[in-house]
Amino acid sequence: MQTFKSELKKILTIRSTYILTVGFFLLTATVAFYVHGYKNSSADAAGGASSNIFVASSITQISTTLSVAGAIIALLLAAHEYRHNTIVYTLTASNSRTRVLLSKIAAVILFVFVYSLLAGVASLGAMYAGIALSGHTLVHQDVNFVVFFAKVVFFCEAYALAGMLFAFLIRNQVGAIAALFVLPGTVEGLLTLILKHNAVYLPFTALSQVAVPSSSVEHINSPSGYLTPAHGALVFTLWIVGSYLIAWYLFLKRDAN
Repeated sequence: MQTFKSELKKILTIRSTYILTVGFFLLTATVAFYVHGYKNSSADAAGGASSNIFVASSITQISTTLSVAGAIIALLLAAHEYRHNTIVYTLTASNSRTRVLLSKIAAVILFVFVYSLLAGVASLGAMYAGIALSGHTLVHQDVNFVVFFAKVVFFCEAYALAGMLFAFLIRNQVGAIAALFVLPGTVEGLLTLILKHNAVYLPFTALSQVAVPSSSVEHINSPSGYLTPAHGALVFTLWIVGSYLIAWYLFLKRDAN
């Protein structure tokens, strides 16, 4: 618990944590309010107020934008220590490197859970405010809010753990940030051309299946393949657990004494 509290305190005392959380929350809420709520809720717009998955479809924008802040915050929790060489003091203060790694993971999971849940609820509320201000009326919506927010939280947690994983594997702040933004889009996009429908089993492609309404026709007919949200979450979990086992081994063997 002492090591966990120390890692949580590091997250909460870094200025970038508040800049990122406030900045990306405002961006998400603004897009939800104006673009998705005020503009796109017109009955004449494709997938607008006449669609029964209009509210459910906002999950892609909300989860994707919020996840960036969580991923960078988690990445910086580890990368700052390598950049400023304070990892030496962190490892010296604890008699177990495994405990340090697990404490960082637990601190990130707790912080991102609270952040993504509160910001997700507020962003969805902003979208409803935009709809009300526009004067449009929604048809009956096919949305389960428990599942909706569970998907948002899982997506944000997944990207946060991936961000910190890159920091542990690369041990360089710039390199880790580059990997975070290049691997999910560019690298997996190129692999999709080779793997075709099997590309859906790549980690971030599988994760993208979580943040899409299950009834979306475009999603089901995607050229990169299709997984249910539960299967997409399972595939990504297997990838992240396996990768963290490698990171754990390297953390035990190669970091400074």
